[in-house]
Amino acid sequence: MADTAAQDRGSDLRQDEAFLRRAFHRALLPCVLSILSENINILVDGILVGQRIGTDGLSAISLCVPVYLVLCVAGSFLVSGTAIQAAKAIGRQQQERSQRLYHTAVWACLAVSGLMTAAGLALGGPLSALLCADPAIRPLVREYTTITLLGALPKILIYIPFWFLRIDGRTKLVARMMLVMGGGNAALDLLFLYPLDMGIGGAAWASVIATAAACAMGFCWLCGRDSSFHLGWSGLTAREDWREIAATGSPSALNNLLQTLRMLTVNALLMGAGGSELVAVFTAVNCISAFSLAVVDGVPQAASAMLGIYSGERDNDSAALLIRRELRTGLFCCGIFAAAAILGADAIALAYGLPGGSLRPAMVCLSAGMFPALGCSILSGYYNISGHVGWANAIITCRVFLAAAVSLCAALALGLSPWWFLILSETVTLALWALAVSLFRRRHPERTRYLLMDRSLEEGGQVANFSVAGDTAHICEASGKIAGFCRENRMEPRQVMRFSLAIEEVMTRIVQENPDTAVHFDVRVFSVQGTMGIRIRYDGRAYDPFDPRRTSGDAYLGIQLIAGMMEQVVYQRTFGVNTVQLLL
Repeated sequence: MADTAAQDRGSDLRQDEAFLRRAFHRALLPCVLSILSENINILVDGILVGQRIGTDGLSAISLCVPVYLVLCVAGSFLVSGTAIQAAKAIGRQQQERSQRLYHTAVWACLAVSGLMTAAGLALGGPLSALLCADPAIRPLVREYTTITLLGALPKILIYIPFWFLRIDGRTKLVARMMLVMGGGNAALDLLFLYPLDMGIGGAAWASVIATAAACAMGFCWLCGRDSSFHLGWSGLTAREDWREIAATGSPSALNNLLQTLRMLTVNALLMGAGGSELVAVFTAVNCISAFSLAVVDGVPQAASAMLGIYSGERDNDSAALLIRRELRTGLFCCGIFAAAAILGADAIALAYGLPGGSLRPAMVCLSAGMFPALGCSILSGYYNISGHVGWANAIITCRVFLAAAVSLCAALALGLSPWWFLILSETVTLALWALAVSLFRRRHPERTRYLLMDRSLEEGGQVANFSVAGDTAHICEASGKIAGFCRENRMEPRQVMRFSLAIEEVMTRIVQENPDTAVHFDVRVFSVQGTMGIRIRYDGRAYDPFDPRRTSGDAYLGIQLIAGMMEQVVYQRTFGVNTVQLLL
């Protein structure tokens, strides 16, 4: 009978995508623009340096890439780990812990950037010799490296506003910050390389100053009155906290490291197989591939903050809906990008001075590989956020380096086009993942087939998710559904009435306070370990229906009574939407 009741209730309660889709799409374009602006910045920087300084300048910048990547590894490792853990803490209503994680990110980045700058400057001579074997351009390498290390602080710190502004729901500010960095770098390159004639040092200072300006803007927004995060001295010192940060940050750092190793390996194999002509084609392919990351990585990044909070709440239904939305949106965007890349292959070849038609096979393979690459990126991002870090690292290791190197070697050995590795590295990774997941589920049948979710709460009837339109009829229907859930979980009739009245009063008040917005609600009701609660997530302007500064007077008597009946009432605004949680 209990199982039948749970099934009946599940057939009545439905969660749709209306609310979630709007929140995701608000974050999507800023994330895509952020990645695009960063790669346009690299493209323009290379063109200007090549035109003004020549091949020696381009070679020096290329040889200094490992120094820049080390800074990226440090920043992404520290900040992505703390940011994802902070999002989970918000989902668990642990606001103090999320603040401590933010403080940890700030002070750890300050300490690490200082150490890296000091060590790099002290070892400037040996470092430049390690990076460059040619004495003729080694002075250029040392100059560029020295300035880059002097700018280690903003280059590492910029990851903090990049991640935490997105958790705060202010993704448009992230896009503005990245546009300032890209546009400012290009403008300063023109100024420093031409009128001021500062040489390779001018290009390095342009990058440092533009990054510092963007970083300063981001921190101004993070320190503003509307921010959910505030600077402080508290930090995390417990070993388990640092272990969680390290585990969560490892996929981002591993990806940066393996991308460098992949570049070195592919260049070496192509040089041995076809000489500089193949390497020149790969240079153009790699540049277009960097732009494809706006879709392949931008779509999962747009969902990362929401997934982190859903993971903290153990909200599997919302997470699954969001991943399906990522996949549908990403496949559509991949199709548009693939068509543009294939149709524009000859124009791209002309821009790089390559023979006509030389890029067509590579562009076809790159475009086809985007579709499985999107799946790999969505999976690795979800697994990292949900705590399956080993799965995330395995996918990244396979697709970025192992499968790429093996498939390229196989294509060359079989006399095939080397560009097949752009498809095979992604499809082989997905095939191996599908095999590994099927083997894992034989030992853990309680987990879901692909996402490895623990749905014990849903199957036990302890949680229910559904969506509610912001009108009187649907709000009353939601009130009745919640009453039914409470009765099935053996709540006392008096408590059932209190919860039913609470949902109706709160949602009605929220709609009344947003007269110009078509408010939509996502509701989650749960009964876990003797605690009954409701989580109401809604869009519209920032509004706390239980704020004592707004609930005085007879008109808010119902809200005051509800607050008095509840053991805890929590309001927070995350990823640009409002959340109220009521606990009995």
